[in-house]
Amino acid sequence: MGLACLVDGFGRVLRDRARAEGILPSSTRYLTVEGVSGWLFPVVSELDDPYQLFLWFDGGGYQVKLVEPQVLGRFDPHACHVFPDGRLCLSSEAGGGMPSLEDAYARSVLWCNGFSVFAREGRFPF
Repeated sequence: MGLACLVDGFGRVLRDRARAEGILPSSTRYLTVEGVSGWLFPVVSELDDPYQLFLWFDGGGYQVKLVEPQVLGRFDPHACHVFPDGRLCLSSEAGGGMPSLEDAYARSVLWCNGFSVFAREGRFPF
């Protein structure tokens, strides 16, 4: 059982790396930070605000953490859809993650656009 899980996990990593190359921005970097491997990538919102995000698989789903700008402590986490640990709340599912890398990326870009509106108007547009 242990070897099968290891092989499945390695296969997922290889598939994810291939998918990431096809959908994430060209300046994306694959990194390991504090034992967690994932992708650091930029997003520029429709309102021209820059963001840096980190996307990874946590064993159950794909998570995205906001790296920049710093919003923790500046805004109500519930109002801006950010968990207290900096992860974006991408879904209503427990843990807030997404089932695929593609979905996590798409929702994180949507979040950036929504947060740009939130920062200007004090409300999330969706």
